[in-house]
Amino acid sequence: MSRKRKMKRKRISYILTILIILTVITAALCVFLILRSRNSDGEQKDTEQERTEILQEESELEHPVEIETVSVESDDAVGELYRALELALSEPAGSADEIVSAFSRSAELGNSDAMYFLGELYFQGVGVETDLEKAGTYLKQACESGNRKAMPLYAKMLFMGDGAAQDYDESASYFYTLSKEDGEASYILGVMSNLGMGVPRSAERAGRYIDQALEAGYGKAESYRGKIRDTGKMIDGAQKFELRAKQVRELSYGAEYKDLQEWIDAYQSVLKASEDYSAFEDEMTALLDVDVNGISTVALFGNNGYLFHQNENDGTSLHDYIGDNHFSQKELESIAANLEKEKKYVEQNGSKFVLLLIPNKETMYPEWMPSYISRVDETTREDLLVEYLREHTDINVVYAKDTLMQNKELYPLYYRTDTHANMVGSLFMVSDLLKTCYDVEITPDLDKFEIHMQDYSGDLGTAAKCTGRYADTVYYYPDRAVGEAEKVRSSMMLVGDSFSEFINIETAYYMRGGVDHRMIADYDYDYHSAMQAGFASQTIKPEYVVWECVERYLDRLK
Repeated sequence: MSRKRKMKRKRISYILTILIILTVITAALCVFLILRSRNSDGEQKDTEQERTEILQEESELEHPVEIETVSVESDDAVGELYRALELALSEPAGSADEIVSAFSRSAELGNSDAMYFLGELYFQGVGVETDLEKAGTYLKQACESGNRKAMPLYAKMLFMGDGAAQDYDESASYFYTLSKEDGEASYILGVMSNLGMGVPRSAERAGRYIDQALEAGYGKAESYRGKIRDTGKMIDGAQKFELRAKQVRELSYGAEYKDLQEWIDAYQSVLKASEDYSAFEDEMTALLDVDVNGISTVALFGNNGYLFHQNENDGTSLHDYIGDNHFSQKELESIAANLEKEKKYVEQNGSKFVLLLIPNKETMYPEWMPSYISRVDETTREDLLVEYLREHTDINVVYAKDTLMQNKELYPLYYRTDTHANMVGSLFMVSDLLKTCYDVEITPDLDKFEIHMQDYSGDLGTAAKCTGRYADTVYYYPDRAVGEAEKVRSSMMLVGDSFSEFINIETAYYMRGGVDHRMIADYDYDYHSAMQAGFASQTIKPEYVVWECVERYLDRLK
């Protein structure tokens, strides 16, 4: 590897380290501000009373489990189930192929007990090769048919994302359905309530479910009492949350198969005794170390392995997603006037002005946000700002959202454990920028990227002290991926927030005249001061001056 490439790799590692350090400092500051805000007994009592009212309202929204008994007649499905169990419980057990075939025929004919048994067999690899996807498929069918036997294992698979898309929201619903009779389910729901996984964070609810677990004899719950924290922070948009139970349908077989229910119970006991989900147990152990303060002030558990940003002292991510913070007409006019003034300043210095706007990760991946956060408006204030600027000004606006949305199913564009776009997403932003400025088409190709590391824990993962499953792959785009014919005879000044770091690296590959990168963090977060310093330094004569701004920091444009 050349010395130049080694230096660039070191630079990426340095950037990632700086981002992590900045986030840890921010998280610590948030905790300090929250603690300081409780500066009088009267204020704290008011807060406690308000929180109690919200929790009481939430408790009323918890729906009871509806149980329906369904009579099953002596049909072909029951006959195949009977045959499968007869073979499975015989001494010695019957042929594994025959057992699986009989269960499969019964499942195809709609019997949910057979679906459950097949799910267990494929999960454990009993008589078949272990196949989590097939296990997840059969268990999901059984659960959707109301089969309570399948719910504990399927809920755990949803929690982990094994054989099914990781979904804390659905997982919580299943654990809630089981919690009245299952101490382990109550314990898991208590942990999820304490950390805001699939349900809004609530110390009161967490304690209630831990107590319920202990009453059911689940001893592990006792050690979790000391982990429950009431940080005093409620999630905006979550007050109307409804914890709904799943429909349960208990099958009742006809008199012709009088011993069938005993066989079902016996084989379920056999499979449960051999069920080993060590990955889930390891994850529950790892969650003991999650920083509740970090989760309540900085990070937010989403689905599909995503962590999201909710730090109200560092931008407006959560409210951008909710859609309750649209700019007023006066604010839009103020931003437009300021940008037009800056455009004039740039042109007086012999350059062209471009505004590059980037969406938050929450805006990009709303499908993985917790379902308990309600949206007021799916049109964001960044959408409205872009529309206003394009309609009322001649400012050249590059809005990366459309291109990113078109490609998010094909490529990983943002880190799951970080607020930032990765180098793949950044290259799509660069693609939009080059198209707008130079009418140059580039097509990002994941095959051209190299893997820098696969255990990266970004700013959100670090703030929450999440380990294990919460890790990212860091892609590196080498300069050799850009051919000479793709480069333009131009130069650029790039002024922006932390998102501009990777944009700078990749844009520089295409600029024969170089890129003068100015981080606004070095100029008290003031775009004009950073740009002014760039012109004064005369490092390069930029053809374009690009202001980059991510959605949560739009107020900096006022």
